[in-house]
Amino acid sequence: MTSRPSIDLSISPYLQANYAPVLEEHEWDEGDGGLRVEGKVPENLIGAFMRNGPNIAWQPDHYVYPADGDGMVHAVYFKGGRVHYRNRWVRTAGFLVEEQLGRSCYGSVGKIRMPDEETLAAGGPGSPMKNLANTNIVYHGEKLLALWEVGSAYELKADLSTVGEWDYDGALMPGDGLTAHPKICGRTGELITCTQRWDAPYYTLRIMDKNGRQTLSRVVDMPDRAVMHDMQICGDYVVIFYPPAFTNLEAGMTGGNPFIWHGERPSRICAIPRDGGDPVWFEKPTFFSWHFTNGFQSGSTLYVDYVWMATPPFSNDPNSGLERQTRNMHRMTLDLKTGEVTDEKLGPTYCEFGRADDRLCGLQYRYAFAAASDNGEWDGPNHGYNGVIRYDMDTGDTRFWDYGKGANAGEPVHVPNPDSEREEDGYLMTFVSHPEEGAFMSILSAGDMERGPLAKIYIPTRVPNGFHANWMPGLTI
Repeated sequence: MTSRPSIDLSISPYLQANYAPVLEEHEWDEGDGGLRVEGKVPENLIGAFMRNGPNIAWQPDHYVYPADGDGMVHAVYFKGGRVHYRNRWVRTAGFLVEEQLGRSCYGSVGKIRMPDEETLAAGGPGSPMKNLANTNIVYHGEKLLALWEVGSAYELKADLSTVGEWDYDGALMPGDGLTAHPKICGRTGELITCTQRWDAPYYTLRIMDKNGRQTLSRVVDMPDRAVMHDMQICGDYVVIFYPPAFTNLEAGMTGGNPFIWHGERPSRICAIPRDGGDPVWFEKPTFFSWHFTNGFQSGSTLYVDYVWMATPPFSNDPNSGLERQTRNMHRMTLDLKTGEVTDEKLGPTYCEFGRADDRLCGLQYRYAFAAASDNGEWDGPNHGYNGVIRYDMDTGDTRFWDYGKGANAGEPVHVPNPDSEREEDGYLMTFVSHPEEGAFMSILSAGDMERGPLAKIYIPTRVPNGFHANWMPGLTI
């Protein structure tokens, strides 16, 4: 167990309640005062459920959720019906120099500053912002990778110890990122990503084969550097949304808002052929989105399922309003022949972090899942999501599981049943924070959510609000 000095959390509302960091690294086995299991863990699961998220290690002088917290991975390992938990910081280059000097050395996205001479002399990166590796964690090509928005991926071992930056054997040049949201194609096993740099407006479509070798690098020019957090495979195409939301690092360096929103402009959609062909552009009345759920292609039509927002959470105060925008599940269709765009709201439920069975990523599928609130609005202290919703994309039916008043449910990950190819035979895993029960990992039946959790794995420490999680099949310690 590694302890950290106490931190004054009063500087930001997003460092309080379950947004607050945990300042210790732990590991526990089932029983003997460690993990307590209620229910029955599926015995045929072998692998690890891992979730990344922001978790500051040192006192900051400014903090913007979610952009400024050091990456911390929380993992639950499964084997033979038994479970093991551990959490670890991702020890990036910036983290290591701060650990060496015993203080925060880098600025905030809302208060950007260059590192001082002591930081540079200690070997710290010269960027005004450190790579936090705090947004996602994926397993591909036998590499476990912690991801950030525009920085290099950090390779981890199965036990969450940090190996170091991974550049795909030199395919990624200094300054290239892997983005926080690559997709792994359910048909080919390829990892597909659209990467962008801090210093350039263009996007680069990259395709890595199932073994992690780059097979395509295709630059797609953009008018300006927009805020594009996610991307989606749709059959033979990759879709990205180009909203009128832009970064302004110069303003951030002088204390201004580093984001610009031009709500009077339309949003644009770009469909890029996976074979490297020319992109196809579409336009739609202004909207914003953080996350895609899934997508697929039928002939000349692309179907894109995503979480819609009217505007992004940008304001003059970077700490305000981050969760308040209404978020609903939508389906967009893009006609590659006519250029027609349609968009349908799939329900009124406030939701985020849409997911599907990853075996069907980029392919036609039936069930979508999301963290959701059944009261239809944001609930600040609880991160907004007291349950999990399932959308039947064929019938329009929805199902909701409520974890109870005051609960906070994270992103639900569909974990396939290794003995079945049916989506509904899989499991839904998520971390939950409950005001009375504490922190636990929930396992729901994907096809029978009404049964409630098949198992709850209670964790003796808090698991703070975080971001993206994935199932790492076969990965054990």
